[in-house]
Amino acid sequence: MFRMERAVLLAAGRGTRLRPWTDETPKPLLVVRGKPLLERLIERLRRMGIQEIYVVTGYRAERFVYLSDRFPEVQLVSNPLYDRANNILSLYAVRTHLENCIIMDSDQMLRDGFELPMEMEKSCYCCAWTEQPTKEWLLTVENHHVVNCCPLGGDIGWQLFSVSFWSAADGKRLAQHLEEAYRTPELWPLYWDNIALMLHPEEYDLDVYPVRMGDILEFDSAEDLASVDLRYEVHHDA
Repeated sequence: MFRMERAVLLAAGRGTRLRPWTDETPKPLLVVRGKPLLERLIERLRRMGIQEIYVVTGYRAERFVYLSDRFPEVQLVSNPLYDRANNILSLYAVRTHLENCIIMDSDQMLRDGFELPMEMEKSCYCCAWTEQPTKEWLLTVENHHVVNCCPLGGDIGWQLFSVSFWSAADGKRLAQHLEEAYRTPELWPLYWDNIALMLHPEEYDLDVYPVRMGDILEFDSAEDLASVDLRYEVHHDA
C-alpha cells in the first residue's frame, strides 16, 4: 500500500483539434462551466491533501504563470521541446517527482462527486469497462495485472483514461526509462504511457482502478466540450 504525495499535470500541448479556441488559450486553460479546466483539477487535488503539484507547460507557457501565485502548491516546469515531441518529454521534465505520484492530463474534468483515492495497493490506471466499440486505448487484465494494451481500441476491455497512480518503486523505474527515451529521439513521437504499457511491460506490475463512464471527461473535440458547456457548440450553416 502506498499513499499519494504529489501530482503531475501535463499541460504542454497545442490542442490543435480545438482550434480556434486554442489559438490564443492553451487547452487546459479553456473555461468550462465558468472555470478553467486546469484550475478545477488543482482544486480537486488540494482538497485531497496533495501539497506538491507540478504543472508541465510548453505552448503559451506565459499564460500559466498566474497559477503559481494563486496556488502555493503549484510548481511550473517548462518543456522546451513540447513542439518537437509527444508528451513523453513532458513527463521527462518532471522525472524526479514521480514517486507516490498521480499523473494526469490537465485538459480533463472529473465528475462532481467522483473522488480519486489517496491510497493504492499498486500502480494502476483509471479505466472503465466497456463492451462497445471504441478507438480509445484498451487494456486486458488478468488476476489484477495488465497483460495487454491495444492503443487502437477494440470491442471489449478496460478503456484507459489519462489518470494514473505510481508507487515509489515504479516512479523510479519510470524515471529511468524516461531518461533512456530522452536519449533516443526515435521514441519522442510516443506517448509516455507507451513506456510501461508497451515498451517495458515486463518491468511493471500494473493494475486498473475501476471507474464508471462519465467519471472522467476527456475533451478531444468541440462536440465533447459542447456536451458540458454550450458556449463551444459549433453551428454549421445549412
